[in-house]
Amino acid sequence: MTFLNAALLFGLAAVVIPPIVHLFSRRKFEVVDWAAMQFLQLSTKTRRKIFLEHFWLMLLRVLVVALLVFGLAAPQVTSRFFGTVTASGPRDVVVLIDGSASMSYQNGGMTAADSARQWVDEFIGRLNPGDRVAVFQVKATPVPIVPSLTADRTQARTALELLSSPKGTADWPAAVQAALTLLNSGHPNRDVVVVSDNQRYGWADETTLAKWDLIRRGVDRTAPDAARVWVANVAKDRKANPTNWSLEPITSPRGVAAADREMVFRSAIKFAGEGQPGLPGEVTLEVDGKSEGTVIPGVEGDSLSLTVRRKFSVGSHLVTFKLADDALPSDNRQDYAVEVLPLIPLLIIDGSTKRGSDFLRDALAPAKDPNPAFAVRTVAAADWSADLFNQDVKGTNTAPRVVVLFNVEKLSSTQQTKIEKYLADGGSVLVTAGDRTDAANWNRVAFRGGQGFLPARLIEPVGDESDPANAPRVITTSLAHPALEIFKEPLPGGLHTAYFPRRWKVDLAAGANGTTGTTAAMFSTREPLLVERSFGRGRVMLATHPLDNSWKTNLVRLPDFVRLAHELLYSLAGTRTAERNLNPNQPIVFTPRPAEPVGPVAVVGPDGRTRTLNPENWPVVAEGTGEPGPYKLTSPGGRVVYFAVRNDSREAVLTPTGDDDKRRVAEVVGGMQYEDDMGQIASHGGGSPVSAELWWPLLMLVIAFLALEVVYTRKLTDRGEHSVKAD
Repeated sequence: MTFLNAALLFGLAAVVIPPIVHLFSRRKFEVVDWAAMQFLQLSTKTRRKIFLEHFWLMLLRVLVVALLVFGLAAPQVTSRFFGTVTASGPRDVVVLIDGSASMSYQNGGMTAADSARQWVDEFIGRLNPGDRVAVFQVKATPVPIVPSLTADRTQARTALELLSSPKGTADWPAAVQAALTLLNSGHPNRDVVVVSDNQRYGWADETTLAKWDLIRRGVDRTAPDAARVWVANVAKDRKANPTNWSLEPITSPRGVAAADREMVFRSAIKFAGEGQPGLPGEVTLEVDGKSEGTVIPGVEGDSLSLTVRRKFSVGSHLVTFKLADDALPSDNRQDYAVEVLPLIPLLIIDGSTKRGSDFLRDALAPAKDPNPAFAVRTVAAADWSADLFNQDVKGTNTAPRVVVLFNVEKLSSTQQTKIEKYLADGGSVLVTAGDRTDAANWNRVAFRGGQGFLPARLIEPVGDESDPANAPRVITTSLAHPALEIFKEPLPGGLHTAYFPRRWKVDLAAGANGTTGTTAAMFSTREPLLVERSFGRGRVMLATHPLDNSWKTNLVRLPDFVRLAHELLYSLAGTRTAERNLNPNQPIVFTPRPAEPVGPVAVVGPDGRTRTLNPENWPVVAEGTGEPGPYKLTSPGGRVVYFAVRNDSREAVLTPTGDDDKRRVAEVVGGMQYEDDMGQIASHGGGSPVSAELWWPLLMLVIAFLALEVVYTRKLTDRGEHSVKAD
């Protein structure tokens, strides 16, 4: 019990007033004994009766004062009883059905999704006439099954056939928020019913707990008439944290490749759960939906690694790993979309005096190579024109995928604007700092306190060119970038043997709000060699060495220099791969290259359904990518382009929500109750704890007791017994 006006409880001191008044109002008698008095003495029984009558009258008056004080203090009580009392009458219910991948786990021949469908069907059938219900399947976004509140229970139960296969992750905070918003108007009795498998991930993990806080800030959950939130577990019979094998997302150091050039794809078979894992099923490889045989896993730590090397023809391709179905089949597939070009167009803007960029050009497109992977165009910094980034490098539709600013001395504000526009559109830039680099200009124009595109602030060149023996080398353990992992192995002539007597010192902590880049490779002096950051839709990489033969380095003489040049430029050219491999609900953005007239675009999703988009201009944007899996887009000219939405591997961990996790979520949301008994939810039995103010029944009792006091006092007066002295 709580009190809205607790300070008034000091008024309880007034309960002593009736006894004090009684004591002071008692008449004093002088006792005079005379002979016949002995025949008039009251019996003991009569004295006791009179005493009790006066005692009850005193107690009644004390209660009147106490109840009046309690009533004015406005007591408030929270109890399940009030939830039951106020549950009468029609109510509005929003049912949220878990549509995440974990709901496909099979236990005893039935999945949690099957149990949820049956549970909701029976629950809707138990609703009272006049109750209204809406149903949503919760995935990355709520999918409407019965989008608005309806009293037609037959229609709602029939609509359950529209539930799709469970995939991906459920965003529970957003779904509950939307349900509470839908219930803002309507019947005073309102409920949100969550039907799930009690998986911790997506409900009570640390990231989701932070999202739950939005419920508290966005909706008043303390109001007496706030909607109740019920949480029902339809997988009670599932073993806690069962064993499960799943596939990790596919990665590749090259997001884009030239035709007939080998690409490497990696994944892993991962085990989760408690107990003996047993053996995982067979893994098959598919390319563009066609089987390419099995993949033999290798052992790597506590996972089984998967590596595939393959060449492709020009065009868009889809690489798929499939693990044989087990108890949780929804996490046994991963997709990766790749783009293969005839040549990768590259533009080098050379600011050096001795054409130092020739080393980079010859490594990427040797003069004697009849089929190089890169088409390279070199332009002197002095010839930098305004439309340089839009000019084809070699042939039609060969605008540069990567621009290299090689030892460029200065940038004008116009050039800086052009570069940042190029990056915003999805391009990539490699900046190599050398002996001609003007640090003050670059910091002022390109870094701008971390707001520009340069990943770090340039300080000064450091090191001694005349002392190569003590020059720093590359730390192989620092090569965590996907494009550089292949250089960790110490091969003869490898990157680990390169020395750098002189290099630029940079500051990664100079940017405001963490807007500087991250180190991709580091010297043995703990100084960065390569620093990378995203900018707009593009990426920028800064090399603190010019990557030529200046400053007495041996880098360009090593066999690994060619590999390093290829992997860095492949990685930067594949920046737009992120536009092909998406996160759930990240829209597809497509512009045909080569250009095509605007026309209908067909999109086939993971469920096999086709939808047609009719854009008015390019690019076309396709929403509705919440389902993980492949998306096949066909352009007006008949060209096929693949996109892939990543499958969240955390859905493979079936750890249940513990009691502490449930309590933490319930504390944040408010009005939440975990209840597996459908009867309690459907019939309001027990009800949720509801707060009610009790001042009005207390004041009614005051009035009743006052009336009783008047009647009782009159009764005593009429009997003439009030004047008898209580001895």
